[in-house]
Amino acid sequence: MDEYYNTMDRELQERDRVEHEFGIDEFGTTTNPMQHQTEALKARIFHGANKIEFSFFGHGKGNKEQPTPETFGRRERQDMRELAEFNKVETTTHASVNVMGLSGLNMQAHKFDDRQRKETMDEIKRAIHFAADATTGGAVVFHTGEAPRYLYGRWQDERGQSMFKAFPEEEKRKAIYLADPLTKNLVAEIRPIDKIAKPIYKTDEKGNIEYLKDENGEFVVDKQLEAVDRMHHGKIPLYKTDEKGDIKTQLITFEEFQEERKEQYKNEYGREPTEEELAKDFFYQQRFVDVMYNLYFGIRQEREYNESLKNREKLIKALNFYKDLKEKIPEEDWWKFQKEGVKSREIYDAIAQFGFIPPDRVDPIKYLEEEIRENERNISHIKELSLHGRRTATEQLDMVRRAKLADKFAMEQTANSMAELGVYAWQMTQKAHDDFKNGKTHYDLKKDIFIAPENLWPETYGSHPDELRNIVLKGRKAMVEELKSNYGMKEKEAEKVAKKHIKATFDIGHANMWKKFFVSKPDESLEDRNKRFNKWLLGKTKELVDEGIIGHVHVNDNFGFHDEHLIAGDGNAPIKEFIEQAKKAGLKDFIVESGSFNALISLPDTWAHFGSPVYHVAVPGITRDGWTDIWHSYFGRTEPPRYVVGDYAPSTEFKGEPFYTGLSLE
Repeated sequence: MDEYYNTMDRELQERDRVEHEFGIDEFGTTTNPMQHQTEALKARIFHGANKIEFSFFGHGKGNKEQPTPETFGRRERQDMRELAEFNKVETTTHASVNVMGLSGLNMQAHKFDDRQRKETMDEIKRAIHFAADATTGGAVVFHTGEAPRYLYGRWQDERGQSMFKAFPEEEKRKAIYLADPLTKNLVAEIRPIDKIAKPIYKTDEKGNIEYLKDENGEFVVDKQLEAVDRMHHGKIPLYKTDEKGDIKTQLITFEEFQEERKEQYKNEYGREPTEEELAKDFFYQQRFVDVMYNLYFGIRQEREYNESLKNREKLIKALNFYKDLKEKIPEEDWWKFQKEGVKSREIYDAIAQFGFIPPDRVDPIKYLEEEIRENERNISHIKELSLHGRRTATEQLDMVRRAKLADKFAMEQTANSMAELGVYAWQMTQKAHDDFKNGKTHYDLKKDIFIAPENLWPETYGSHPDELRNIVLKGRKAMVEELKSNYGMKEKEAEKVAKKHIKATFDIGHANMWKKFFVSKPDESLEDRNKRFNKWLLGKTKELVDEGIIGHVHVNDNFGFHDEHLIAGDGNAPIKEFIEQAKKAGLKDFIVESGSFNALISLPDTWAHFGSPVYHVAVPGITRDGWTDIWHSYFGRTEPPRYVVGDYAPSTEFKGEPFYTGLSLE
């Protein structure tokens, strides 16, 4: 054998790409996020990578253990850029892994937090700014995690059976979350087993609910309830009572409530209700008792308030009558009113018209003055109580009216965030191009910068391929509107710009974690289940690739339980098949992500997994790898050398002395 491969040989890399299905130049890797990124970049270049993604663990103010993109200033960014250009490598950026989601979701506070959302966006903007200065362009990756949502029943197979289940009893305990767009709080968490006490309605001979009617036979409608009460539309239903006159009730679950409402929607609207409509109807019933209590409490207080105002008028008139009377009666005779009360029928009749006859043996003027003061205190108190009851009921009804599914509201937040970040990526790309044209920088971006949300954990919104597509498409749509309204772009131009600057990062290892939630069919073997899962996953990813959603790919493996970042082929994710279909669609941006114990071997072992002879001499079907193969057994070690020795070393300091003399093998 008169030729051999070395990771530094660019010409041999190209020949390897042509001769083998996957060339080593098609897979890059990440830097060590806890290292100075210039040194980390140099280490990966020495390692042989020609696609390298800067990674950051720090957020907020960085430190030497956890740097952020902003930890590195202009000179260091220039060093990184020039190092990449000199060595003909492409570089991309991963924003801090410690932030996720653009909706501001904060499950600890049970809300969508505006401050958290702003901080997340600032972290991504820092990464975009870094990308414009220090990289050759391309993806700026960040994690999704937009909203809480259930799995069971959300995606179904051709038989209508749920494809995923988060835990054994999820069909009974899955939670539907409702959010209030005004306060951004999660205001309801509704499960199939949740119960409400439902009154038993009076019905006519046809089974229709009977409602309260007025003297003209018309339904009595509460205008305040009419807008939110989709069950009765503000009409007041009549309830069945027992022999004691108590209203009959029955406990029903949300699951039972849904079945009833579906039938009612079918009869009333001729259609199936949406999940949001069912959840809001149940939420309304949960809040109905409190609403009605506060509403009628306020109404009772209002009546007392109005009655007190009328009494006040009578008291004042009576007081004025006595004051006028006192002026007409000699002072020595006034005591008779205090001792004996009103004896004169004429005076009694005059006072009675005001509705107040002071008791005997008191001064009527002092008595009435005290009654007026008490009336004033009562009015002030009742006024606040009536306002409190009416206001509380109104606020509760308005909140029920506003409520939305949490994931639906989250996507509104996320789309707006995506638009803002997409515009920033576009602006920073334009600035980088202009700086190069004006001679402010030595190198132009090789690729336009694009924001690239990455599918993360299956437990949160954004991980499923359908959700990732939704994030990208809604983000593009929102960015188009932003470009049209604030930058004067035409529709077609704005769509082109949005598509260029908003794409997705697809992590095949993260997607493989859906396997632990994949529902087995009866009597299905593990092997058949895995094949069926892989077929589903590859079908979904093909849709994303074909639709131009994916612009960047992370390659790592696992066994379907956790994101362990194994080397491709060491787990059971369908990586080869996924890469094949991605390549056929024209994707070339593959980044191998290292794990805890494979930082130095992840990239070359991935090359080996895809058939490259670099660091690999096994021939499929003839020889097999072993733990003592030449790559893993470098001087008895189970990891590769940290630098290249011999003629291909970057300088004389790396010749390898004393282990290597420096003489050529020839």
